[in-house]
Amino acid sequence: MTIHRLHQTVSSATVDVATGDWGDVSNLLRHVMGDERFTQRYLTWLYDECPDGDTVAVDIGDERPDIVGHGAAVPVMLRNAERRERFVQIVNIAVAERGRGNNVFATQVLAHIPYVLEQGAIGGFGVTNEASTVPGTSLDGLGASFLMQLPLKVCPPMGTGLGVVSYDCSPSFLASRAFARIAATVDHQPAGDWLRCWTTDALRWRLNRPDTHYVLHVADEAVAVSTKSFVKGVPVAVIVKLLPRGTSPGPISGRSLVAAACRYHKAPSVFYAGYNAQVQLRGVSVPRERVPAPLNLLFLTLSDLDQQAFRFDTFELLDFDAI
Repeated sequence: MTIHRLHQTVSSATVDVATGDWGDVSNLLRHVMGDERFTQRYLTWLYDECPDGDTVAVDIGDERPDIVGHGAAVPVMLRNAERRERFVQIVNIAVAERGRGNNVFATQVLAHIPYVLEQGAIGGFGVTNEASTVPGTSLDGLGASFLMQLPLKVCPPMGTGLGVVSYDCSPSFLASRAFARIAATVDHQPAGDWLRCWTTDALRWRLNRPDTHYVLHVADEAVAVSTKSFVKGVPVAVIVKLLPRGTSPGPISGRSLVAAACRYHKAPSVFYAGYNAQVQLRGVSVPRERVPAPLNLLFLTLSDLDQQAFRFDTFELLDFDAI
């Protein structure tokens, strides 16, 4: 479910938007972001079908019929060594050029924080691309703290990946008992700092992202999620998530999972962005100045949680909405 609100700058009125009405938002995001993934079906999946709670979405309108701004807070469950709590992932912050510079968007986002607090959220996080950050309309413009730039690593296969079973994450597989049995073995490892909770429902929903092909690689000690991409026409496997199985604290080697992903996608290497405290990948780190689109991780407290002290134990591409 989504709490979807529209603020009209002309009348200063804020009204509810009909459930599932994402046409204007889709048009704005595709125009501002330059990304065709923002279809109405994608937004329905991301906002309305999220299993972790109610999404809060805010639109900004002016005298024209199309909206000028949009942003959303999607609920996410995180846990650390002591407890499990609800946070929000701040996504799809976009303001058309004609709506920038008047601070209306930031004001309305802050005005809707009570809706987020009603969901029990104690903090929010987001990932921004430096090329698309607009001061005053992005997460850092709302008072968030910079945590880190996600590291990027290139991992060649070392070994054959024998013993790893790979599954195409089709709708039928995600609905199967086989998937449920595998999913039930993850998300039990000890946590130090915060990490995302991957229940069976949450993992099934995330892997059901529209128009995206994921593969699940299952080894005895860990599971990897991968997809395929291309760099200058060369196929590469992209590991977007590493999940330990069982309750062992690790560290666990991900060597066999890298080999299995390369074999499945017929790729010479794996690209991996992020970091994982429990599963380790060996590879060559890409210098920050060579990363084509740096991803910056930010955090905003919504409670007495210390914003400056907050850290993620593990954070990878599947933990947010990039791929």
